[in-house]
Amino acid sequence: MQARTYLGILLGGVVVIAASFLTTLNRELLEQRFHLTGEASVPVFVALLAVFLAGFLPSVTLLFVRTLKRDLRERRERRRTREAESLEQRLRRAWDYHADGQWRKAAAELEVVLTDRPEEFSALLLYGEALRHQGKAAEALDVHRRASVLYPRSLALLYQLVEDYEARGETQVAHEIRNRILRDFTGHGLAVMRRRRDRALAARDWEAALRWHERIEAVLRDEDDERNLARESTVSLGLTYQRAVSLLEKDRPAEAAPIFRKLLEQEPRFVPAGIMLGEAELLQDNEELALEEWKRGFLSTGSPVFLQRMEDHFIEAAEPARAIETLRALIARADNDLLLRFFLGRLYYRLEMHEEALKVLASIGESMDSSPTYHYLIARIRQRSGDARGAVASFLACLQRLGVPNAAYVCRTCAAKYDEWQDRCRTCGTWNSVELDVQEEQLSEEELGVAERPVWGGYADDTQAVEIRAEKPAAP
Repeated sequence: MQARTYLGILLGGVVVIAASFLTTLNRELLEQRFHLTGEASVPVFVALLAVFLAGFLPSVTLLFVRTLKRDLRERRERRRTREAESLEQRLRRAWDYHADGQWRKAAAELEVVLTDRPEEFSALLLYGEALRHQGKAAEALDVHRRASVLYPRSLALLYQLVEDYEARGETQVAHEIRNRILRDFTGHGLAVMRRRRDRALAARDWEAALRWHERIEAVLRDEDDERNLARESTVSLGLTYQRAVSLLEKDRPAEAAPIFRKLLEQEPRFVPAGIMLGEAELLQDNEELALEEWKRGFLSTGSPVFLQRMEDHFIEAAEPARAIETLRALIARADNDLLLRFFLGRLYYRLEMHEEALKVLASIGESMDSSPTYHYLIARIRQRSGDARGAVASFLACLQRLGVPNAAYVCRTCAAKYDEWQDRCRTCGTWNSVELDVQEEQLSEEELGVAERPVWGGYADDTQAVEIRAEKPAAP
């Protein structure tokens, strides 16, 4: 019991006792007649009681009515609060099911929410998506259309409509909605722009890809998104490179060369730009400049592509002596000449200078022993020299380095190879997928009588399991 209630009861008791005491003392006075008219009269205590009730009852009644209304209002508010909390809980559960990929349960929760809140934006958005993932594209489209009427400026709903129409196979309508996103929502549409840039890249339409890329970068700069701008910079380099290549293809090397040089200033390790800069100089009859660019590219990157290009150039020009001199000069300048010596030995092989080739390659044999290419090259030189026994030994060494005798089993899901049969692939995590590597045998599994069988499990990434699926064996 609260102190205030206790004091109220105590005061009431005191008042009752005092009233009883005073009434006893003034009994004769209270029983005297109080005249209302000449003939009508009532006892004085009745008149006093009537006056008290006339002043007390209206106030008490008004207070009671107000208190009752307040209590009813608070009760309704509590009920609405409980209902709202229940709906919020359902909505949160729906998002949990959405994140977990349990679309049927998510849709069931959202149906209850939408019954009481038919215009709830997030519920409409998510409900349509849940229906689409259940294969109910038509119903999903109807939900998202209804939501788009309520929220005509919602970009999220437009993206959902795009997916709905694509799920129904209406790609042209989806294309038009993407156009609307780009047209009506200035500063938005990154997903659409990236999609169209990627399609242009796939179609090798470099000009269109560059236009879309510039728009993407403009949006990211407005957002001051340095992280994604840094990611996009590599695409920018590639598209600028392709623009310069297009100029070369149009026989405009003088315009292409400065672009390649600028790319190399931004990224000195951009091997294709270094190669194509040399090509641009060659097209302008600047052979020495082209060779200098390729030499510089090799010395700065160590990429053998530059060596290969110089070698091909000298062979095409019927100047093998210059090719040998160039490689020897680079060997003299390089800190690590292993790759250069290998290329020199291979050049001797191409020029049918077998003794010189073997001599050079033998000098790097210990360092290159693990390379299948090295042993294959030695085998070919010995074969051409008539050393059949030595050629066979080198071919066997090449096969050993490739792992052909050991890797007898292969996973049909991820192509991982094993020396022994495994019940489960350690790389991708699938069961029932490791089989004899029939591609090495040049025979199909069907020809060998191996029946098609399902593959279980696996990983969507390094940690998560994927759904059970059945796969056909890959053709050899």
